[in-house]
Amino acid sequence: MARIVTFVDSPESRYTLGGESHLTQVGRYELGQLLGVGGMAEVYKATHTLPGGGRRTVVVKRILPVLSHNAAFMRLFVAEAQVLGLLHHPNVVQAYDFGESEGTLFLVLEYVEGPSVSSALLGLRAAGKRMPPVAAAHFASEVCRALEYVHGLKGGDGEALNIIHRDVTPSNIVLTLSGGIKLLDFGVAKYRASQARTLEGTIKGKAAYVAPETLEGKPIDHRVDIFSLGIVLHEMLTLRSLFESDNQALTFRKILELPIAPPSASRPAIPPELDAIVMKALERDPQQRYATASAMADDLDRFLADNGLRMDHIASFVRGLHERTVKAEPQGTSPGQPAAAAAAAVQPQPSKRPEARTRFLGGRLGRLLFGGPRAPRNQQGR
Repeated sequence: MARIVTFVDSPESRYTLGGESHLTQVGRYELGQLLGVGGMAEVYKATHTLPGGGRRTVVVKRILPVLSHNAAFMRLFVAEAQVLGLLHHPNVVQAYDFGESEGTLFLVLEYVEGPSVSSALLGLRAAGKRMPPVAAAHFASEVCRALEYVHGLKGGDGEALNIIHRDVTPSNIVLTLSGGIKLLDFGVAKYRASQARTLEGTIKGKAAYVAPETLEGKPIDHRVDIFSLGIVLHEMLTLRSLFESDNQALTFRKILELPIAPPSASRPAIPPELDAIVMKALERDPQQRYATASAMADDLDRFLADNGLRMDHIASFVRGLHERTVKAEPQGTSPGQPAAAAAAAVQPQPSKRPEARTRFLGGRLGRLLFGGPRAPRNQQGR
């Protein structure tokens, strides 16, 4: 029987940005612009009136009404709220509230001012510029510190929660104007007490950022997040997608089998020590990969110490990215849209239609996708 592999919150989800909304209120939150509609939720920039008359800008993520009676999606949404409710770290987006309005669940998140890594890379490509290696290493180190905290979190009983993010991607990392980062979107996170259940043949995360052991159906642990971060760091340094392609099967083959070139192969100025960090994070064998996010952060911090990290330079770089992103937005969108949309993990990515024809694939990739034997020799690779 063929094995159908699908992705939760994959880039194929369709949504719009900067649209009009007929909703004006969810609970006690006054809704502003509709920032995006993804495969599971719609996202708004909103305001909350505080005691004394103050107002706070937040992001409201509301499960799509058509899914409000779907038990599987409801469990995913509740699981995200549960995970975020446990997390309190400067590098992790903060959840403020979780509730139900008119039969639909909603989640209220911290509003982060600044571009996502995804938006930053798009802006750099458009401007013909590169991300300084020190900046990329700094952002990756800060993500490591967020993951170190997430992976090591314990419950009230003192037992490890074993949280795995499973969706460390450029759209889920926002660069703050002070030069820090925020790790976003725990919608597909896995942890000990999660109510979410992975269905047979379903892979959580985005296809081009999953670790090989995930695709192979092997048991996973926190090291899948390290592999994903290795991809993000590679892409920050090269401004090129490492594994993504128009064909999901080819993306899988790149992750599983094809040689991975170091960043210096396309950008010779990358120092060898930074190359080595990236390639260790991208080891296909988890035993050869960094054992912890903390170990990767330590190597990155040594590189940064040797190469003169200046936080004022990093902050200035991010502010420049943010200004270019705002100027590039269509009229009628809000200046904070990239950050708010990133907070809900509905970044603008082109929707791709899957190929209509069947492609035969040999080796373990074919068996992974279709569960059958090797294709006949005269049909392989068609």
